[in-house]
Amino acid sequence: MGDWALAENQVDIWQIEISGQGGVERRRQLLSPDEVQRADAFHFERHRRRYIAGRAAMRQILGIYTGIASRELVFSYGEKGKPELAGELQRPEIKFNLSNSQDIAILAVTQNLTVGIDIEWINPEFATDEIARRFFAAGEVQRLQALPVTERSDAFFACWTRKEAYIKALGEGLSVPLDSFEVAFGPGVPAALLQVKVNPSEVERWSMYDIAVTQGFRSALIVQGKGHRLRHMQWEEAEPSFRNQDGVIMHAKEASNSGL
Repeated sequence: MGDWALAENQVDIWQIEISGQGGVERRRQLLSPDEVQRADAFHFERHRRRYIAGRAAMRQILGIYTGIASRELVFSYGEKGKPELAGELQRPEIKFNLSNSQDIAILAVTQNLTVGIDIEWINPEFATDEIARRFFAAGEVQRLQALPVTERSDAFFACWTRKEAYIKALGEGLSVPLDSFEVAFGPGVPAALLQVKVNPSEVERWSMYDIAVTQGFRSALIVQGKGHRLRHMQWEEAEPSFRNQDGVIMHAKEASNSGL
């Protein structure tokens, strides 16, 4: 698969625009019956379009790495709903995690490493002291309140996305309270998992990263292990591209049964 192969300790991060303005039926045809059923359950049309666009793009991108046509990919789901590729023929060593907010989705793809990613629109109306006290650990609340008011919304969502990324990596959903662990955040503070009350050794198991995304959003990634290489890509319908370290634009089309 050439430049699309995943090296050891590599994480590919795809930003995806999911407004879904057009091509809805074509994208819908890539989905499985259960995905179509879930799409149809959304009350608002914009939410339906975003879900279809995000799942279709995820399938197309995973097709690049597996060499399997996107509509033929099969997923299994953990107890709390975290998806994985199912079966030996589906290349289960490919691990991934998807998150979306508003019209932007972000997908992390890696090999043999547990991964979690989150993206959030920075909404000052949500970033309140009341919400922080309800969900954040005591040390995080103190650090947030020590910041100038003008910096709190961004810091709030830096903290929130880092915590959500960890929850998503665990695949345990809301059964893991957000105040049961702490992350590092604040202006110029690198992303890091600082403390897990029930299992202090968890801190050494993971690496956490800030992910640069569209202005007005925050995103964070957490990956099992250390010393990862992150590769950033922008998904463009049917022809993804990224700029490599030499500044060369790389392209690949959706995989088919015969691979790339």
